[in-house]
Amino acid sequence: MLQTMRDNAQGMIAKVIVFFIIFVFALWGVESIVNLGGGTPAAVSVGGEDITEDDIARLVEQQKSNLRRQFGDQYDENLFNEKFLRESAIEQLIEQKVALVQANDLGLYASTQQIDQNIISIPAFQQDGRFDKEQFQTVLRMNGLTPLTFRSMLADDIKTNQVRAALVLSSVETPFAVQVSEALSNELRTFSFYEVNAKDLEATVNPTDEEVSAYYDANKDRYRTEEQVSVRYVQLSKADLAAKEVVEDEEIQQAYDDYRSAELAKEQRHASHILIEVNDERDDAKASALAAELYARVQSGGDFAALAKEYSDDIGTKNAGGDLGLAMKGAYVTEFEDALYALKKGEVSQPVKTEFGYHLIKLDDVVTPAVKALADVKDQMVAEVQKAKAEAAFAEMVQELSNISFSADSVETVASALKLDVKETTLFTRNQGDGLAGSDSVRQAAFSDKVLLDKELSDVIETGDSAVVLGINEHLEASVLPVDVVRPQVVAAIKRDQASEKASALAQKIVAGEESVSTWKNVSATYSQSSEAPRAAQQKAFGLTVGQKDVVKTPGGFTIVEVKSIEAKAWSDMAVSDESREGGRSQNSREDMMSYQSWAKSAVEVKRSGV
Repeated sequence: MLQTMRDNAQGMIAKVIVFFIIFVFALWGVESIVNLGGGTPAAVSVGGEDITEDDIARLVEQQKSNLRRQFGDQYDENLFNEKFLRESAIEQLIEQKVALVQANDLGLYASTQQIDQNIISIPAFQQDGRFDKEQFQTVLRMNGLTPLTFRSMLADDIKTNQVRAALVLSSVETPFAVQVSEALSNELRTFSFYEVNAKDLEATVNPTDEEVSAYYDANKDRYRTEEQVSVRYVQLSKADLAAKEVVEDEEIQQAYDDYRSAELAKEQRHASHILIEVNDERDDAKASALAAELYARVQSGGDFAALAKEYSDDIGTKNAGGDLGLAMKGAYVTEFEDALYALKKGEVSQPVKTEFGYHLIKLDDVVTPAVKALADVKDQMVAEVQKAKAEAAFAEMVQELSNISFSADSVETVASALKLDVKETTLFTRNQGDGLAGSDSVRQAAFSDKVLLDKELSDVIETGDSAVVLGINEHLEASVLPVDVVRPQVVAAIKRDQASEKASALAQKIVAGEESVSTWKNVSATYSQSSEAPRAAQQKAFGLTVGQKDVVKTPGGFTIVEVKSIEAKAWSDMAVSDESREGGRSQNSREDMMSYQSWAKSAVEVKRSGV
């Protein structure tokens, strides 16, 4: 085989392939070959900028994490199904890409220095207020990002923010415009209104059988049930395995020793320092000499805090006497930390050289955490040992569950082999379910072709602290419910529609003077003030002249509005304050931004590939 490959490698085809690889390397680099045929295709293309399925999945997970943090224990995955989150993510990504395309078309640019400055100022990448490279890399890894990918994303954000800043900072509100706006805002209108409630008219509607049939036939999709399934399943639980684990006294003692060591490792040291930098005005020798001189002064009884305030180059701590506060081990560079942990309380170190310069370090205090007695944490130690032992047992049983279910013909066979109970869900849909079916992964598996059509068992599905294998139990196709079943809903819908039509007709008759009412309500208010009138009715009043009537749709029905008087304010009487000018400028900026975003979206081609 190898000889054949070597012989063929000398042929013309091999030479053409090698030439092609060299050509591609030269134009696009090694990534072009690594990614050839790999990666996910673009789900959406926005002006040539691709949005991949990976981008969508990443944002969906980010949305879920945000919701979990926001709602805590109250978070219910069923309230925010996968389809809803996916559509939200796609629209958000499209808006971002539209903004990026327009920023690129405008020739905007993010400099390397600007990107670096943004990165080191992000709190998530800092330790003790300073940028930490390891923290930076750890946070990126947790979010599935590389430094280069993050820098690219940050550059895109900087460019799109430049557009926003341009719109905000270029908005100007003249004194005249402010005065006119204030005059309009303070205009007082007195108007009467009368509400026609559609609900009150529903009793006058009695649909006939023919109307019910006609409405049902025209709106069958409203009464269509979703496709539903129920499944039978076996569930391997870490909690169940842990409860069966036997814990020996030696294991409890070892767990307690580990706990005690971990608690003692949380010891904090309160330190102060004087930093002497090596800089353009002071070389290493002068810095070392000054540090030695200050050390001698401290040893002779000099006030450490006063010396720090006078000589320290650490602008963040010098005015506080060099106070660094409490910190755990690992907070400082190695040389600094080694010297700090060699000190006794109240001692000051000799000059210590680090990458920042020369330090005099004083140990102000040591705070050692209280360690609970074994008797007080025994139950906790037992639970931790059981959980740790169950982890190993769970991993082995998941593998066994996978092996058995691969060849098993039913859930019962798997349950018998592993001595597990067979359980059953109620009916659920693709997007919503209760209990086990509340999990997206369970619903996806239940509606997969393998389970639903081929009637096979699912692969092992890991859900939190358990693993599940399921098979189809019952399947109900989507269908339109018979008219007899949904008759009450159809009748209610007809009553609502016809009552709304009657309310509209009655309101129009009142406006035309064909019907009279005596229970008008009177209101005096500015445009932005709240009143007892429906908001839509109050807004309508500010579009009418004195004596004019009109109808507006309001919650529950229709409202007739008649303007009685208008107390206008003269623009020249309006004072121009910094607050009113800033308010006007902010409003203009928002309107400019909305107008720009609307234009940008219409000007950029968006291609969706089956999303």
